Amino acid sequence: MRKTILQLLMLLPLCAMAYQRVSVHDPSIVWDPQYKTYYIFGSHRAAATTTNLMDWSLFTAAWATASTNNAANSVAFTTQQVKKVKIGGVERDFNNFNAFAWSSALAKNHKNVEWGSIDGNMWAPDVIFNKAMNKWCMYLSINGVEFNSSIILLTSDHLYGPYRYQAPVVISGFNMPGSDALSYKNTDLELALGEQASLPERYNKGYNWGSFWPHCIDPCVFYDEEGNLWMTYGSWSNGMWILQLDEETGLRDYNVTEQYGSDFSRGVNVSKDPYYGIKIAGGRYHSGEASYVEHIGDYYYLFVTNGGLVANGGYQMRVFRSTSPEGPYRDSRGQNAIITSDPRNAANYGPGGLELGVNIFGAYGEWGYQAVGNLSERSQGHNSIIAAPDGRTYLVYHTRFQNWGESHQVRVHQVFLNEDGWLCAAPFEYSGETVTDADIASSQLIGNSDIVGTYNLLVHRYGLDHSAMELVTPVQIVLNANGTVSGAYNGTWKTTNGTSYFTITLGSDTYRGVMVEQTLEPTTEKTPAFTVLNSSTGVTAWGYKASSSTTIEVTVGATNNSTAYLGAFSAPLQIKDGQMAVFEFTNYSSKTDVWNNWVACLSPKTTFNIDDNNTIALRADNWENKQFSADGIINNYTWNLGEAADKTDFLNKMDGSTVEVKFIYLNGTVTIRADITTAGGETYYEQFVKTGYTGTLNCWMSVDKAHLVITRAEVLDATAISTPRTTVDSQSNIRYNLAGQRVGDDYKGLVIVNGKKMIVR
Repeated sequence: MRKTILQLLMLLPLCAMAYQRVSVHDPSIVWDPQYKTYYIFGSHRAAATTTNLMDWSLFTAAWATASTNNAANSVAFTTQQVKKVKIGGVERDFNNFNAFAWSSALAKNHKNVEWGSIDGNMWAPDVIFNKAMNKWCMYLSINGVEFNSSIILLTSDHLYGPYRYQAPVVISGFNMPGSDALSYKNTDLELALGEQASLPERYNKGYNWGSFWPHCIDPCVFYDEEGNLWMTYGSWSNGMWILQLDEETGLRDYNVTEQYGSDFSRGVNVSKDPYYGIKIAGGRYHSGEASYVEHIGDYYYLFVTNGGLVANGGYQMRVFRSTSPEGPYRDSRGQNAIITSDPRNAANYGPGGLELGVNIFGAYGEWGYQAVGNLSERSQGHNSIIAAPDGRTYLVYHTRFQNWGESHQVRVHQVFLNEDGWLCAAPFEYSGETVTDADIASSQLIGNSDIVGTYNLLVHRYGLDHSAMELVTPVQIVLNANGTVSGAYNGTWKTTNGTSYFTITLGSDTYRGVMVEQTLEPTTEKTPAFTVLNSSTGVTAWGYKASSSTTIEVTVGATNNSTAYLGAFSAPLQIKDGQMAVFEFTNYSSKTDVWNNWVACLSPKTTFNIDDNNTIALRADNWENKQFSADGIINNYTWNLGEAADKTDFLNKMDGSTVEVKFIYLNGTVTIRADITTAGGETYYEQFVKTGYTGTLNCWMSVDKAHLVITRAEVLDATAISTPRTTVDSQSNIRYNLAGQRVGDDYKGLVIVNGKKMIVR
């Protein structure tokens, strides 16, 4: 059966690193230099603090009104504090905008009473320190039933609050049917456009609003390199937009206007507007939200989260960059972040969907010691990113998990720049590592001789079937001392002299990134690791060096047992004469036929080919693939496969059995030995010997209408005694000969039992 996280960690002679977890949806990070503390703010007033990005504490920021510093949600956003604003040097009246009334105007039309409350509709705030105002400014989404939403500004003298409502920044959903309260006269539209005799026709779209205009939620506010203040915002519908703000007020800069629709045809592909600003990403109802911009190195990097936020919704982060805050933002293949074509749904980013934006990472599992099993990560997104004062860059996001329903937690990964100036996320959570981009560019932190070894490799490909909860899992590759790559992929690797920049080819694909030391959270074990990007495809990959004692769970074959014969392979283990490869796993079978079980594979080549005379595929049903016969195979199976009852007995016993397969290579001869323990504790073995081998051999586990959960894969000296780690009580007296081979109770001669030698006569 599958090991739990606790059981895995019990196997490791390591100290555990404690993380204090929090659940903050849509986390936006900000640094308080006075108290040297990071804050994150999220939807529905969730917020947390930390000093080390690992141990978080929840808090709630208070709202203020004229009469109280702990105001209720229902009154906090009804009366704005800003009464006048200067436009063109002339002071203009700023009529009060009741954000709560605007967002709840259509609640009576909605069956879900939650929409009539403000409590569940305070979404995705972003907080920044405004240097001109000497205030902490919170930009908060107040969501409505349809598109009748707004982004408002609140300010405070302290990061933790209380925050007081100042004025709206941008508003959507004018003249939505069903409410006179949604008149443009109740907004700041005329401050931006001048007095209007009626609502401009281009905004009079009713429920068709989203085909033409943005939904005003999900703000991100930042200073550009010239000191100008900007806000990006928007979600799904007609994409994400950017507005220039006035640093003196923190509100939109009413002196800056854009001409309507200058880049694309008017209508659904409008790209500029005097009220909404400039479109920078998304559109045409493609999924996309949570724009976040940060200047790092030479570029402004734009993050967008696509898909649906639920566990099987395909939530995923994509990255673009630009030399200007206004864009255009493009991915590593030069594709514009703005979308001008159909189709219009979240599945655009699933199988066969859009490969737009750098896929910095997505749903993954069986990775290291933590992101395994039920804790495998998926639906990561609505992130923020910060170029921190310590010289490092951190990516902060919320994640759901493989089998935790809609529960979510915050995660932080350090992010590095590769030689091409693209961001690559560290393969593991931030654990206090101190390396900076400056360190990477100026020194080789891990020598080539220490890089050499076997790596677990995870390729973050596009097109996962999230509705089926698909995720990517690792395979194994070997970085050889001669600069070649073998194993699941063939290729090459190299470092850039005097730096920690790292380049690897996997097949025909070239990836560029960095090689750094990582901590395998939640332990204190450290290992070389790389994070890389294939700029020509937008696909990223992670790798970490696996020690001989590393125990992880890797699944081979589809868990619905649909994988065809030799249709899936484990990562290979390479052995030389005098070594043995050991795989330990739980076997799960379709139980359709006796051959639908595990298959042990051996070849001198790095890819498996059953037509090669030197190849072996030893199957659980006592057959070898080249001969398709039992010739040369010995076992202690006692059932008759020709009898229906015995066949059923065999199938039931093999399903859920634990198996140890050893490939023992001595003096040109390979012995493949499988020791099987059924769920009921019965033990069986199967063995096959083949001679005439020289050089290096590759060993895999494969399946035939089955799947394996591998919990151990390592190379040992051929004469070592290899004791299974997934033991049951009945295995405590297992016998081994001096070659390390498991033998039955009828074996005569010198054996080792429980680590002691004894003679059986």
